[in-house]
Amino acid sequence: MDKHYDILLVVYSFVIASLTGYCGIEMTSRVRRATENKWVWIGAAAVAFGTGVWGMHFMGMVALMLPVPVTFDTGITFASWAVAVLVSGIGFYVIRNGVRVGSWLLASALMATGVCLMHYGGMYAMQMGDGLTYRPVLFWISAAIAFGASAAALLIMTWLRDSERWPGILARLGAAMVMGLAVTGMHYTGMAAAIFGPGAYCSPANGLSNAATILGLVIGATAVVSISQWSALLR
Repeated sequence: MDKHYDILLVVYSFVIASLTGYCGIEMTSRVRRATENKWVWIGAAAVAFGTGVWGMHFMGMVALMLPVPVTFDTGITFASWAVAVLVSGIGFYVIRNGVRVGSWLLASALMATGVCLMHYGGMYAMQMGDGLTYRPVLFWISAAIAFGASAAALLIMTWLRDSERWPGILARLGAAMVMGLAVTGMHYTGMAAAIFGPGAYCSPANGLSNAATILGLVIGATAVVSISQWSALLR
């Protein structure tokens, strides 16, 4: 089965990923500065960052154009969101006071596992049965990218310091775009690994089948990230 992508939606998915990266940098700064209610900020950061990563993934799924309607199981889709938030929480917990090599590697591995579960769980939500298989090499490359992206994100969010001067702002913007590129790279590598059989079709029992509903979820995810980012900027 042939597949292609809506380029504008692919670009939108990259924008979401980059916005999420910037949000992660700002939220990390807020978590590390907090002397009270640190757990509240870790939770807020996890929801914002996890929702952003999930929103990017879902936007990438919407960008996929197949010759059959693309729909998703509601429960599995939201379970993939919960996984994204959980692994984001692990990451922010690890870097709340800085990182050490051992905890950094462990957190990177856990986050990469979670990102893969979110991505391939989101694919499984299409409920195609035997109509969807994967190319092993690209599958494992996507997993390696997920680990590299997670490790890089943790370091970037830890090392960048607050600065209202242009060099600091540009550094955060550049780092956010690098993170966005890594996240989208993992997603579309995973999508390249997917092989849709000639007779593949999504389950008619899937609850998320209306394009407006799906796009609304992604826009909502983008809004969560944006609001969280501006709240983190309040000094």
